[in-house]
Amino acid sequence: STQYLFVLLVAAGISKDTNPWQKWDDGTLPSIGASLGVVMTGLLLISSLVGNAGQYMSEFLEDSYLLQGAAEIGVVPRFLGKVWSSGAPYMANVAQLCIILVMLSFDFSDILVFDNFFCASAISLEFAAFFWLRWSQPDMRRPFRVPSWSFVLFPPAAVVLLVVVIHCLTKSWKAFAINATAFVLGLPYGWWISRKSQQQHEHGHRSSLDVLLEDD
Repeated sequence: STQYLFVLLVAAGISKDTNPWQKWDDGTLPSIGASLGVVMTGLLLISSLVGNAGQYMSEFLEDSYLLQGAAEIGVVPRFLGKVWSSGAPYMANVAQLCIILVMLSFDFSDILVFDNFFCASAISLEFAAFFWLRWSQPDMRRPFRVPSWSFVLFPPAAVVLLVVVIHCLTKSWKAFAINATAFVLGLPYGWWISRKSQQQHEHGHRSSLDVLLEDD
């Protein structure tokens, strides 16, 4: 955002001779602030702590409520949807905490590789679903119809996604093992969700995914 950009530009200008931005790493901004005095160093450190904590907690709680909602519609185990009397999804919080504790054993650069792989894979599946629905059900009611001329944007995007996926799979043996395992486990899970929805439709019932999409 603009506020981050301004901070980085000012820091780069202050340290262009002593600490050029090309050599920045973790903890560089507080050390740059030291050149402006003890007060600025403390303020930068406090703002970093508060900002990181706020972003972490907001993401954590958002994902917990998403996991709770997924449990309520039956696409993940039901026990993950349990809540306190206050409405806090404590089982989803515990599940997330366990995953985070495992991820702490990895280097941050490895975590970025995992995250980029999952993100690129998800976008690729969204692209595939978009084209499949556009071709197989062209008359389906939709809130917005993507104009045909915009399809020229998909090939370069697909190339970028392919490069990201290949890079993430070949970064290291550890990255390959985790990404490949997650992908292999995700395929049957997605098939199970699709099959479950299809069976509910065959019995004349609305599927859990129908309820989720209607609520959105």
